[in-house]
Amino acid sequence: MTTRPGRFHRLLASVVELKPGEDKIVILLFFYFFLITAAYSIIKSLRVASYLESLGADKLPLAYLLTAILIGFVVALHSRLQASIPRVNLIIFSLTFFILSTLVFWFLFSFNWTWLPLAYYVWANVFLAVTITQFWIVVNDLFNPREAKRLVGLFGSGGILGGIFGGEATGLLARSNVDYGLLLMASGFLVACIPVVYLLAGQQKRKQGQTPRVQSEPAAPDGPPGPMGFRDCLKTVRSNRYLQLMAAGIALSLVVSTFIDWQFNKVVEGASALENRLTSFYGHFNAGLLLLAFFVQIFLTSRFIQRFGLRLSFLIYPLVLVGVLTGLAILPASLLLALTLKGTDKSLSYTLNQSVRELLYIPVSPDIKYKAKVFIDMFLNRFAKGLGAIMLLALLSFRPGLRLISLVTIFLILAWVAINILVTREYSSVVKKKLKKKWERADRVVTEQVDLDYIKLVFDAMENQSRSQELFAMDLFDLSRQDKLSPELKRLIADRSGAVSGTSLATLFEEEAAPFPDWPWTSNQQSFKQEVEEILADSSYRELLKNYINRVLAEKKPGTEVARMEAARILGLMRPNSQLAEELTELLEDESREVSRLAMDSASRTGDREYVHAIIRKLKEASTREDAARSLLNYGSRIAGTLSDYLGDETEDLELKRAIISVLSRLATQEAADFLAMELPRTPPDLDYELIDALDRMRSLNPEISLPVETVRLKLASEVRKYYQVFIKAGGQPEPDQEKQLAGWLVSIFQLLGFIYHPDDISRAYQNLKTGTKDAAAYALELLENILIKADKDLLWPLLEDLTPTERLKKMQAMLMEINKDQG
Repeated sequence: MTTRPGRFHRLLASVVELKPGEDKIVILLFFYFFLITAAYSIIKSLRVASYLESLGADKLPLAYLLTAILIGFVVALHSRLQASIPRVNLIIFSLTFFILSTLVFWFLFSFNWTWLPLAYYVWANVFLAVTITQFWIVVNDLFNPREAKRLVGLFGSGGILGGIFGGEATGLLARSNVDYGLLLMASGFLVACIPVVYLLAGQQKRKQGQTPRVQSEPAAPDGPPGPMGFRDCLKTVRSNRYLQLMAAGIALSLVVSTFIDWQFNKVVEGASALENRLTSFYGHFNAGLLLLAFFVQIFLTSRFIQRFGLRLSFLIYPLVLVGVLTGLAILPASLLLALTLKGTDKSLSYTLNQSVRELLYIPVSPDIKYKAKVFIDMFLNRFAKGLGAIMLLALLSFRPGLRLISLVTIFLILAWVAINILVTREYSSVVKKKLKKKWERADRVVTEQVDLDYIKLVFDAMENQSRSQELFAMDLFDLSRQDKLSPELKRLIADRSGAVSGTSLATLFEEEAAPFPDWPWTSNQQSFKQEVEEILADSSYRELLKNYINRVLAEKKPGTEVARMEAARILGLMRPNSQLAEELTELLEDESREVSRLAMDSASRTGDREYVHAIIRKLKEASTREDAARSLLNYGSRIAGTLSDYLGDETEDLELKRAIISVLSRLATQEAADFLAMELPRTPPDLDYELIDALDRMRSLNPEISLPVETVRLKLASEVRKYYQVFIKAGGQPEPDQEKQLAGWLVSIFQLLGFIYHPDDISRAYQNLKTGTKDAAAYALELLENILIKADKDLLWPLLEDLTPTERLKKMQAMLMEINKDQG
């Protein structure tokens, strides 16, 4: 009996899609993030106000630089601790350290030491780097990628609300320009984090029934976690192109943020309206920023990413900054412009940009991800600030003014945009690596690894050994002529039959013919092959052979089948322009399947298209279909047009058309593909599956084949339409026969996608959606979401997205209306 979710669960489920067992974990994460950001908002407001009051904005680059130097040591220490102690213990240890150090700063600020704000500024940056990085690592421990994307809006809003609360508390409670008593409140928030972390660990343990992932370093896919020192983290990033690009983009964004931060603080410092109210101003302003960020996160971020995709979402933040900075470079500096610049910077940085950044980490394997996040989120963040500080110091030495700083910032943003584009392009490749290829097309594997024609010829030879020494000899000669009579095969045949004499072939010419030389089992066969070729080309032999064949055909009576088989077989060994081939017409219509089979093979060897129609008719019968197909394939692409004529003939039966589709697919040439593509818009529904599968087979055999994209997209819409119609008619609960029908259409849909996008990407996505683990299916959706254009994603997402039956039906009905409208 299913337990009905409680009222609290239903309340949360009204905000996000929540599954059983997730409510407590999400709420604990919400409060964990809330308490961290509330504390940091207080610490941050005091950090800036105390620094500006004591040292001034022009010395901010020094704080950035010292932070970058110190954070390297912090990363090294944190990395070693993370590799040696359980995660929950490391987090508790870090929180305890920051609680105690907060109280120490509260005590020391009473001495009014001039350079103490510099130490506090650096400490505050370390606090942010460590606590926020630890929070997101916990999130990675608790959720798979799709779960995190589904729930991040809820627990992520805790961080924004915590920032709002802390900022407003600072603004309302500050009793002076710099009120250090607020540090006691910040330490109280951190104390409250400790039981929340313990409860999170307990919830994870109950959820998994084992040691919680939040407590220990997860193992790499192929073994235990590797070393976690600073050098190892640096090496991990340097050895991975994707992480290199991410690191470069993040570094540039932080350099830009440093320039913007300086410009904003410079304007605020000169604003007379804010004199003696800096702490209160920064408290209210930070709260206002976070309130704006909260609404952007709740109402815009997810919708924007879903509507416009990862690439454009990753570009919005820098491009908006370019617009505001252009105004600051052109217009006179004002507090309003500075507030707009800083507000745009932080509201988009905390929401859209941060969401996309975390999304970009999703496909990175855990062992690599944790090293990369420690290096990038802790060290590189502050190193980039230090780099920005050095650049600022260099620029400020020339007293450039705000306009020049704005222009330099715009130039840096353009470089940042270029790197973001590269990152999003690389993202698809990284996601694809998470998806294992589970199988290849069986026919492709067979074609690549097995020579079926060779195997068939060997088995024919073995079978003919008991029928006729003449047929056996001709098979051996054919193998020899094709250089396929290997020593191993010769030993096998010799063991089964003993030495085979070439004179057996001479019985075809009766006693009038000179005997063939003995079969050279041990000597070089080249001279033997040349001698036989000369015999077959000799006019007297051809005349004798013609008389023999005529007698065989005239004596159609019981017991003469083998003789007709010998006649049909030897005609295939003659030269293509031989007049003897005229006798093939009658042999093709022979009532014996074996005679007809050998005649078809010989006809295809002549290359004469006169026999093509007779061979095509043999496709109608199941007993001769495969032999006819092999013979037609020997003609190559020259007969693709003839086959297409039969395919387009409405009077021909479906079985013949299915066989022709198969033959064209096995040709695997662009010309054959073009003829099949012509049939996509007009093929009968009963042939849709075979036609699409045939095109997919051609593409797998010959990746260079291309198809008209618009034609494929029309067929894709048609197949999706059929799927939606049946699914909707079944009310979302199809019967077994309908399930089978839907499965076939799903295969066709993905095969059609493979003609539009890279087939390997589509194949991996399909295989992992159908048979992969929950995480593999999540990565498959992630890949499709990133590579499909919006129109294709809108068309397919009701089918692929993880939805409730009611939601799926509703979205399918809406999309079906759109398809019907487009198709008239």
